[in-house]
Amino acid sequence: MIYTKENFPEIASERHQILTAVTYGLFGLLFVAMLVLLVALPLSIQLEHNSQLSKNEMIFNAIYFPLVLCGIWGLYKNYQRHRRKKVILIYIDRDGLHHEQFDGTVKSVLYKELGKSTEPYINDIDRKIGTKYSPSYIFGFKDGVRVPIHFSTAENGLSYIPKNRNQLIAHFLKGAALFCPHLKVSPAVYSDYFIDPNTLEFNKKAQGITYFIIFIILIAVLLGIDLLTKYTMGFSLLF
Repeated sequence: MIYTKENFPEIASERHQILTAVTYGLFGLLFVAMLVLLVALPLSIQLEHNSQLSKNEMIFNAIYFPLVLCGIWGLYKNYQRHRRKKVILIYIDRDGLHHEQFDGTVKSVLYKELGKSTEPYINDIDRKIGTKYSPSYIFGFKDGVRVPIHFSTAENGLSYIPKNRNQLIAHFLKGAALFCPHLKVSPAVYSDYFIDPNTLEFNKKAQGITYFIIFIILIAVLLGIDLLTKYTMGFSLLF
């Protein structure tokens, strides 16, 4: 559908319940593992073979476990403080992108505030390639400085993962084309998120085909490695 400045609609994120549950579950497992490492492991070492605690061990426990308890309490308070800033909804309207937080605060990236790129070989709206430490994200420029434009959040225990993330990106780019047409969007943004640069629509079919090809390639690589080990070392890794 072709939108104008007058009829440009608002769309909101739809939370991905499964991925959110998996993320929170992994965070919970990490917390339990930390408790086991800090609490259960020292106690199990001290109490192995049903031996009684020595005087030195009792002194160590009297100092160590209160410190661990204080550390856990500090982590809990820090989590509660950051929880108030947790994103609970992402929506896009004719003004731009908005993150609604748990405490009612709304943080926005407005179309009217976006400007031209001040960096060579970087487009006005571009994307940063992800690393093993941080995911990729789209960014623009405000007053000559990069401004991240996040369509999901990835924080320990506070992640917000929309299942319509690519649709949100496509809608944001439609708004950018309407309200700030002077800005140039990087072709990498279109290709990375399967958005047709002509219609600015999310191409779900292209995404499915790409993921299927990647899956087939991974299977082929695994089978190739398995055959190599079978004929060079005499055993199979998969069968």
